[in-house]
Amino acid sequence: MAVLKGILFVISLWGWLFLTGWACRIKVWFVPIVTAAGLGITLYAGGLFGFLKETAVLLYAAGFAGTVLSFWAALTRRFTFPKLSMFGFFFASSSVLFAVLIWNLKLLHYDNFSHWAVVVKYMLSTDHFADASTELLMFKDYPPGSAVWIYYVCRFAGHSQGIMLLAHNSLIFSCFFAVFGWVRERRRFLLYAFLGMGCSMLSYLNLTIRINNLLVDFLLPLLTMAGISAANRMKEELLKMSVCVMLLTGYTGIIKDTGAVFAGIAFLYYVWCICSSPVRYRPSGKELRMPGRLAVRIAAVLLTGAGGALPYIGWKWYLASALDGYAGKFSAGAGQSAAEPELYGTITREFFHSAFSVAERSFQAFLLCTILTVGAVLYARIFLKRRWKLWRVWILGSVMLILYYAGILLLYLYSMPVEEAVRLAGFDRYTCSIMTLFAGLLIMGAEADMENSFAVGIDERGAYRAYSSPEAKHRYQLTVLVMMVIGINFLYSEYNGLSDIRKGYQDSLPGRVEALAGDRWYPDGREDESRYLVAALDEGAQGAGQVSDGEVRYVCRYFLYAPYVDVTSRLDMGTIGEAAGKYDYILILDTEAVEYAPDFPEEERIRTPGLYDVQDLPYSYQKSTGHGII
Repeated sequence: MAVLKGILFVISLWGWLFLTGWACRIKVWFVPIVTAAGLGITLYAGGLFGFLKETAVLLYAAGFAGTVLSFWAALTRRFTFPKLSMFGFFFASSSVLFAVLIWNLKLLHYDNFSHWAVVVKYMLSTDHFADASTELLMFKDYPPGSAVWIYYVCRFAGHSQGIMLLAHNSLIFSCFFAVFGWVRERRRFLLYAFLGMGCSMLSYLNLTIRINNLLVDFLLPLLTMAGISAANRMKEELLKMSVCVMLLTGYTGIIKDTGAVFAGIAFLYYVWCICSSPVRYRPSGKELRMPGRLAVRIAAVLLTGAGGALPYIGWKWYLASALDGYAGKFSAGAGQSAAEPELYGTITREFFHSAFSVAERSFQAFLLCTILTVGAVLYARIFLKRRWKLWRVWILGSVMLILYYAGILLLYLYSMPVEEAVRLAGFDRYTCSIMTLFAGLLIMGAEADMENSFAVGIDERGAYRAYSSPEAKHRYQLTVLVMMVIGINFLYSEYNGLSDIRKGYQDSLPGRVEALAGDRWYPDGREDESRYLVAALDEGAQGAGQVSDGEVRYVCRYFLYAPYVDVTSRLDMGTIGEAAGKYDYILILDTEAVEYAPDFPEEERIRTPGLYDVQDLPYSYQKSTGHGII
């Protein structure tokens, strides 16, 4: 049944891909991500007005209509599949390989269970967005951009964690595919090899969270790169460029609060394309004369900017209406105050120490990118006699980094809860996210310079005349080989890392909780109103900090689908007595966290990890505490 549901969903999705590529005449590179963004925004709009399920069903049905239309177009020879190139073969093969692996992965990262996976599970259970009465979601003010796409896929293909991860990673791989649309000279495989090597190396900046999670810190820069690539490739077609950029920036803005910053970067590049490039306004290719040409450009910028900002504005409206009075995590009155002025110096010093520490992955990437940029520009000037523009990308990217880092510092000083600010919570993810965009823009800029630096162009006589000499051809082939080896090595390392993580899942905290409590889905979206007390270690190799930082609580809330979960690192007879009447179940995760009384042989019944109904606890607990069963 699960396989059938998956096949039916793929058939429906193919209809939408066909409509985007054939009916809208969008280049194949951008079809997957533009389709996902368009469907995501439509679902998001339906959710804002309380019609999430109805919107999903309509889109699902319309996808089948698109599939039928694609069969008609193929039979009447109005549509033909693009030819599979060498690059297409490698990209498709690696995507399938990772898809099979991802399908068998499980969620691990802490923030999946504090928000990202919880909101998906909540939407799948209730078919609507969170409101003020929702108890299960801790951070109800987070935009649900990626969650609505995952909801759409899981709504019809299945609710497993593997399907969730496949849905999320389909966005990531669609963004990578769009980045390759940056290449204009498709007959130069070297350019694809270079971009492939660069994109695979970006995985180094994602090692903290990898792709076996639903976090969006890696997705945000990739969406920005996809938007920039689309604007560059379609900058001579004003309408298509504007629509694609509007969808991609609009969707980026509702992925996360910081998504508005990333969307703004892509929009600025779009404005630059509008101002600096000749634009074809009419299908005939005839350009308007001034002042009509200027008026069209201004109108395009204003309409695209407004359309891209509308989803973000819609979320602010939803917060003001459905969540009126709710204080978010970074809002005043959220229950945890921001840092006091006397802590500003400590936080600032720690921030700059981390920002410029060679032990930080983000700073390592910045140093490497800077060294490679200087080396590439000098090599091109001295040996190729070319003036590469890569240094301009580096300067603009550095300005972007400075402004973004300043924003992070202000967040720690004035908005973030003090206990998180003093330890710079999330610093690695925040910095690696913007550094991924910085490195990605340099890679795209270097590719553009390489494309303009070949001594011999490929003309209508064929690619066999594309080299100045046999030695140049040999160097070209050797360079392609080296780049492919480096890229495949990074992908192989990522694949092996994920495989090892999958093998060790049963020993992880989520794996142990799932084995004891199961992954619970209740009909009609109702939450488990039972109250749970969890006993877990908070120290040692296995449990270091997992109780004090809230990880155990969040993981248990997700799998139990219960908002009332408390955690203790020391459970003894006195604790049980004090908790009498407060809890319905006790989940013993680590027996080392329980102090057993040797005088009661009945305790053998609870000397193993498990979920225990308090009604089934040994009678001696009632007698020893004097308070009755808890």
